[in-house]
Amino acid sequence: MKILFVNHTFPPESLAGSELCVLNLAQELQKRNHEVAVFYRIGDRSRDEYAIQDRVYEGIPIRAVNRTYRHARTFQEIYLDTALAARFAHFLGEFRPEVVHFHHLTNLSLSLIQEAKAYGCATIFTLHDYWLLCQRGQLLKRDLSLCQGPTEADCRSCLSLQLLRGNAQRMVTALLKPAALQRKRPEGCHDLLRLARSGIETPDRRFVSVTSFSMGDREEKTLQAHPPAAIRYPVRLTHPAVFESAIGLHPSTYGQAGGGVIFEVEWNGVLRFSRLLNPKTDPAQQGWHPVRVELDPCPGGGELVLRTRPELDDNNQFCTAGWKRPRIQEQNPAAPIPPNRLPRIRELENYAYQAAEIVADAITAFSRRASEGIHHRREWVKRVFAETDLFISPSRFLRDFFIRHGLPEDKIIFLDNGFAVPARPPRREIHKPLRFGYIGTWIPPKGVDIALRAFQEIDPAQARLVVHGFFPGYDGYEAYESELRALAGPAVEWGVKYAPADVYALLADLDCLIVPSIWWENSPLTFHESFLAGVPVITADVGGMAEQVREGGGLTFRHRDPDSLREVVQRIIGKPEILDNLRASIPGVQSLPEQVDILLEWYSNLVARKARQMDL
Repeated sequence: MKILFVNHTFPPESLAGSELCVLNLAQELQKRNHEVAVFYRIGDRSRDEYAIQDRVYEGIPIRAVNRTYRHARTFQEIYLDTALAARFAHFLGEFRPEVVHFHHLTNLSLSLIQEAKAYGCATIFTLHDYWLLCQRGQLLKRDLSLCQGPTEADCRSCLSLQLLRGNAQRMVTALLKPAALQRKRPEGCHDLLRLARSGIETPDRRFVSVTSFSMGDREEKTLQAHPPAAIRYPVRLTHPAVFESAIGLHPSTYGQAGGGVIFEVEWNGVLRFSRLLNPKTDPAQQGWHPVRVELDPCPGGGELVLRTRPELDDNNQFCTAGWKRPRIQEQNPAAPIPPNRLPRIRELENYAYQAAEIVADAITAFSRRASEGIHHRREWVKRVFAETDLFISPSRFLRDFFIRHGLPEDKIIFLDNGFAVPARPPRREIHKPLRFGYIGTWIPPKGVDIALRAFQEIDPAQARLVVHGFFPGYDGYEAYESELRALAGPAVEWGVKYAPADVYALLADLDCLIVPSIWWENSPLTFHESFLAGVPVITADVGGMAEQVREGGGLTFRHRDPDSLREVVQRIIGKPEILDNLRASIPGVQSLPEQVDILLEWYSNLVARKARQMDL
């Protein structure tokens, strides 16, 4: 059987819940000799709109279409992208699937289902959240309070803000364009990462690449240069300029023996900078170290060389040496604005977003465009309900919610996600002090602040909260990061940024997992992973979260109430044997082969139904 999966994102760009579900299903189906492929969207502003990228990820053939939606202002631009749908239809003709299994359509197009139906495919849609009913996906209002379901007033408020943000971005870009042109002469401002992508680097491209380094909680675009390497840039400067960057070695090299790496900057044959980094001998040399080099004018053309070489001739260990965001900035006297005085475009966009929220309140009641968008979106969702053969819900709560809002009961089934079931770890002693943990992204809907507030008054000698995860880099995340750091008391430990393969190792170090989400979570993957690791869960008493612990394996606290969470934690501190009882009551978790067995039966039945309909 040929099965095409459709999702809004996919690894390696994203490793969230729906992405991992698609990857696991595709790999399991491949093991059973079924032919699979994945269609998804990327949002790379450095590429042309609708550019197609074909590649293979962990054995899965994928097609990605680039669409940024940076300035989307209308319903058509946001939800009904005919150009993207045309590329999807073309891929249907190439791959010729029998089944198209949709998982998420955010930033894609609602019309993709119509295209699949027109091609004659059986269509299945797994609901991972509330996006078909809520354009924000999580049924959270703008003030992050729970929304009870789509209403004219609430939806108009959210959509008005969405449309205003698109207009705000257009406005900011237009306002900044003259200033940017004044400050940056085309021939005098050089983004060396961009030039490296175009093939400037020499002599051997095997030793140079554009990648990202993770230092602490953040990833930075980096020009990676495996020593020995020399990256040469031909540059013409009509005014004095400054080369700015930062040098560093990837944390994976910090424990390696041997010599370090020498970083050098050469301008027109003259050495202008040289520094040795060896974090093994000097831990203070870990992380990034700024580089600033003055460059003389060279109107006829000069050459900038970024060189990395090993301290010792036989040292080949430090293969992940890098230059962070290298850039040449010409100091044009016609533009007197100092480089660091003009705010960044991203910062101004954030200011525009804040202004848009204020303006949205004033014009929501008069926003005809938003009202029209809501109407069109609802009509198209009705078409999605009608034209999709089967919907799958990983939780009964989500299934019942969609039925109450118009989805026919006979078209949706409950089927939880399946997992590659590891061997149950042997029972171990409870930690002293007890170790509670959070594992996930650090964004407001996940309620990380709830857990931090709950542990502010916890004695660190009795219990600790280990917070694993990272900030995804959304707009405004810097302010939220500062808020979280300020909430952390003495009982809080900041953990690590993790990969999916690391989750079970992190869980093995915990006595109990905390899932404090403020939205109606559906069926969080961390629940199942925690149960498979033999770790009980404390979660909020709403939505699919409460459903997960109804049969055992966990406790609930009052939704969005840190005091209630603290009471549960203190109860466990007073009676640690509660953890043993919870561990003994952990329910079974459906395996990935079991889930695929059920899916294949539905696939076959739907394909057979399509064949009968065509015969008629």
